Parts: sequence; structure tokens; C-alpha cells
Amino acid sequence: MTLIEQFKAARRAGCPLIAIHTADPAATMRNINASLNGKAGPIVQWDTVRGITAVNESGKAVVSGISGASNVISAVAALVAAESVQEETIFYMHQMHRVIAEPGVSQAVWNLRDQFKVTQRTLVMLCPSMEIPVELQQDVLVLDEPLPTLDQLQEVVKDIYKSAGLDVPDNVDKATDAICGLAAFPAEQACAMSIGKAGINLPNLWERKRRAVEETPGLSIHRGKETFDDIGGCANVKEYFTALLNGREPYRAIVFVDEIEKQLAGVGSDSSGVSSEGHGILLTWMQEHRASGSIFLGPPGAAKSALAKAIGNMGGLLTITLDIGATKSSLVGESGARLRSALKVIESVSQGRALFIATCNSIDSLSPELRRRFKSGTFFFDLPQAEERAMIWAIYQSKYSLDQQERPNDRDWTGAEIETCCETAWRLNIPLVQAANYIVPVAQSDAQRIKMLRQQADGKFISASNPGPYQFEQVSQLGRKLAI
Repeated sequence: MTLIEQFKAARRAGCPLIAIHTADPAATMRNINASLNGKAGPIVQWDTVRGITAVNESGKAVVSGISGASNVISAVAALVAAESVQEETIFYMHQMHRVIAEPGVSQAVWNLRDQFKVTQRTLVMLCPSMEIPVELQQDVLVLDEPLPTLDQLQEVVKDIYKSAGLDVPDNVDKATDAICGLAAFPAEQACAMSIGKAGINLPNLWERKRRAVEETPGLSIHRGKETFDDIGGCANVKEYFTALLNGREPYRAIVFVDEIEKQLAGVGSDSSGVSSEGHGILLTWMQEHRASGSIFLGPPGAAKSALAKAIGNMGGLLTITLDIGATKSSLVGESGARLRSALKVIESVSQGRALFIATCNSIDSLSPELRRRFKSGTFFFDLPQAEERAMIWAIYQSKYSLDQQERPNDRDWTGAEIETCCETAWRLNIPLVQAANYIVPVAQSDAQRIKMLRQQADGKFISASNPGPYQFEQVSQLGRKLAI
């Protein structure tokens, strides 16, 4: 059922208290009112600046019956005034997420329940997202307005062309994709600011869309241009994701979660409950939306993050970085509301086809339930082998114009350490062999952790470099791998 259908059904059932989560309250209100075809009773609204005002003609009589309606700024006073409105009135209240926790507000809302129900009146609380107070959770019907569909956004694009006096092109899909994930109003504004005599400027439109997405707490857009050619080794994971991106059900966005074990640290033990709430919301959302993804496990500097970011570029997809920590607040409810808002944007941008890629340096702290959501496999990134290191050296020596230089002893170096060595040599204008004196490999500084990761991955996770499961080999110091 659409939001309009749900709202009408709630009105027919005499539901007195409704909260609507919407990114565009004005558009939501207009769409609901238009769907009533002028057959609704009085409609009024309240906000903290204008007080109580009429929305339709019959609402004017209601407002005139409220003493000093335009000066009713307090939410509690507005709710008390609502007790006197006539039968079948729809009473909208804006930005209720800002005031629902104030003293007396939840009580004033609850006071309306029974009297509104018997007189077919409806209190509609509009907000981007709101945690319903526990005392109202059994009384308030919560409805979610999804962000516009592709068809609805296509109409926005067509209207912009027409308003600019331009012929609508046969194919407006690229412009529609560029505003996918925006609410109707910002989508319209982005198109209006990007259109010229030659039509819509797509790069400009994409940049406006990126900025709009980044206004959502916890979300940012990766703008790097790296591809698989910029990363040495990891042949098996590259082959897998190349096939996946070209598979039968292509994805529309990559969601990158860096060091997920740190972002969800404290699940089940944090006194505030914030981490546990975020963990539960992510689990539920991925289950309900059948979202899948992969976990990249390995020591720091093993190309996990670099490869995750390159996947989006290889598929021509938007890569959205989800920072769960940035959605956290000291209040449990507010943190949950922020994370749900971020996931709603991801759902809209990807049109339900988002591929999650999470990196981690330790998988022990991830719950079995969360690991099961990443159905596209867990890949283990070991320290690069000799032939992989040679490829990595070639990439970074070329980047820093060090092609002819002698390479230092790089036994068990990570790709990140090779890059650091090349950058150091370039910045200090010294040979690579000398720059190597400023490198302490993680294989040396954190040998026990690497050994633990290798043993943990042995036969259980997919190798990022070679076909099949990762196989941990302990060989002599003369072998290719580090003997720990």
C-alpha cells in the first residue's frame, strides 16, 4: 500500500494519532490533501513560527474559533487547543521530532487519543524521523513516506524541461538516475539549477545530488577514481566482483563500511544501548531489503579499503560511505532515527539494489547474525606474495617517477608500506633503499595478530589472491611467506 492508501485506511478506521516520517512534509501534506478530493473536513496546521493556521476553507472556521491561534507557539498549547476543533478535522503538526521529548508534549498527545477517535478527528505529526516515546508507542500509528520512485522523478525532470521551454528528450533516464535518492523538492531544485539551453548538465546534477546525500548524517560519497589497475594483486577477489558487477541482477550502488567492527564496538555491552540499537537496525534493514554484501578481512594496509572503493568505479556505480558512528547521538532514539534516515536514502539511491562491502581487521567482534547478512562471502587479504609485491612496486614507482631505482628488501611488506616507501623517497628525494629505513612492516610490529588472523581464516574464508578458500602455510624463513 502507498502512503496515501495507508492514510485513507487509517482515517476510515478512526485512527486518531498518526506520525508520518517524510523528507518533504509540504509535499506529503499536499499529496494527502489532494487525494481527499475536497471531501475532507477542516484541515489546519501548526508550527513553532506561525502558530495554528488554516489549510483549506473549512479550516478557517476552526482557526477563528481558537483565541490567538497565530500566537499559539508552544506545542503543548497547540495540542490543548486541538481539543476544541470540530469533528473530522485533520490537525497537522510540523517538526514534531524537535518537541516530542519536551515536558508535557507526549501527555498532551495522549490526551487527544480517545476524544479524537470518537469524533473522526486526526492528529498528524510530520517529521523526517522520530522515536515515539514509550508511553505513546501503542497509540500512535507510524507511517513512512518513501523517497520518490524513478517514475515520479522522471516526471520531475520532464516538468523542468517543459518549464524551461525545451523539448523533453526521449531518454531522460540519465537525469533521473542523477537525482535518484533525493526528495521531490531538492530533486526539482537540483534540476532547475542544472538546466540550460542545451538541456540538463549531468555532471553538475550529479554533484548537486552528491552534496544533498552528504547532508544526511553518516553518509558521504566517494569521489576517487581508482580502478583495479591501480591495485596490485588480489586476483581472485577482482575476478569475483568483475563477474558480480556484470551478473544477471546488476547493482545500482556500493555501500562501503570501513572497519565495521569498530563502528559497532560495544554491541551488547554499551551502557547507553546506542551501539546495540544500531546493530539491530542494520540487521533488520538488511534482512527486510534482502541486501547482501561481502566482508574484507585482513591486516591493515592489505588493500581492503582500496579495492572496496575501486569496485564502484569498475561498475560505474555510486559508492556511498556509511559511517554508523557519525549517526550516533547521546540519545538512543535519536541515533536510531539518524541511521534509519541514512538507510532510507541508500534504499532510494540504489532502488533496492545496494551491495554492501565492509572491511575489518578483526572479525571476532562481529555477531554471527551480522556476518550472515553478508552473503556474498568473506574474503581474506593476506600480506601480498612476491609476484603481487612486484606488481605493487611497478604501480607506485611509476606514480612517483622512480621506475629505474633499486627496490629494497620487501619481505612481507603490505601494499600500503610499498606506497609509503615510494612516497617517502619522492618527498625526501632519496633512493628507495634509503627510504626503506623509515618503514617498520606490520608483519614485524604486529606479528602475533597476523598469525592469529591467518589461523582464523585458514579454510574458512575465501582467499583474495588465489582461487578457493584461504590456506595458511607455515614455511621456513626461506619460503615466500612469513614463518611465525
